[in-house]
Amino acid sequence: MPSDKSTRPSVVLSTALPLPIFRQLSNRRVVLASSSPRRRDILELAGLRPEIVPSTFAEDLPKSQFESLADYPVATAGEKATEVYERLVRENPHDPPDLVISADTVVIFPPEADTRPGGISQGETSEILEKPVSKADQTRILSSMSGRACEVVTGICIAYPIIEAPGFKLQSISCSTICHFYDNSKELIQAYVDSGEGIDRAGGFAIQGLGGLLIERIEGNYDNAVGYDSPILSSLFIDP
Repeated sequence: MPSDKSTRPSVVLSTALPLPIFRQLSNRRVVLASSSPRRRDILELAGLRPEIVPSTFAEDLPKSQFESLADYPVATAGEKATEVYERLVRENPHDPPDLVISADTVVIFPPEADTRPGGISQGETSEILEKPVSKADQTRILSSMSGRACEVVTGICIAYPIIEAPGFKLQSISCSTICHFYDNSKELIQAYVDSGEGIDRAGGFAIQGLGGLLIERIEGNYDNAVGYDSPILSSLFIDP
């Protein structure tokens, strides 16, 4: 049976600002394609409590196909949104999502701007840092970034229905934040690694936790360094 969207609980919280986009999203099926509590919390802080449907996309796009590593999270976010949107439509064609929000965050070291000709790391090769495979690997990663900077890039994508084939449209945007590390001592790095934090994070640190002690300063949006840039996401909502 078709769903009566008028009876759907509003995804817009009472704390949301009285903006047109929130009025449009009220009683709509809005889905976050992620189980990340950090992304959920940032959206709730902005006044939105979406349905949680984690993507099953394998996140295995060949990094070599991208001219810029910063394009990788944008493409991955698009694949996540597509997978969730198409799956929900298959599961219940009478109640398709009105909006699917997805994101992917990577840590690039050194920042790509630094490894280009004339950059402070010219001659080095920028790479996407994965999650550490062990405490020793986490120590190696954090030691290599000590006194230097990394780039946190988040790609955000929204999927929404349209009349034309394939029945939905994707819009994407990205945000970059540069994190400058203190010249951290071996003792501090080892203490952080021993705390157990960051072992499950790309780059081996969590800026919103104890990992913030390792960071001297950032250039850009703090929420993006956590994993979601809510102002950038809002800009996608303005004219989808």
